[in-house]
Amino acid sequence: MSVLSPSAWEGVSTVSVLIVLALFHGVALVKGWIIYGPAHREIVKAKDDALEDLRGGRAEDKSVMATLAATNAELAVTGELSAHVVQAIREATGQRSEAAGNAGPI
Repeated sequence: MSVLSPSAWEGVSTVSVLIVLALFHGVALVKGWIIYGPAHREIVKAKDDALEDLRGGRAEDKSVMATLAATNAELAVTGELSAHVVQAIREATGQRSEAAGNAGPI
């Protein structure tokens, strides 16, 4: 007896087929195989909002990084200037102390 023969399906009614399909549909919903339109739209909207927030954060991060880079460059110049001033003071005072006979560090 073949599964596709009509005699194999004699005892199966329309109601039992509908019950099996309804159970399969319920299992598919629980497992996440089927997602209804409103739920899908909500999920896609949440994803799009998250991506938009990330892109906005990147723009803010770029402006913050540009400000920090400019500040870092200013501090580097200030540090170099301070080092040169200190070196010049040491050389000037070192020459004076050598002329006076005191060659010790300041």
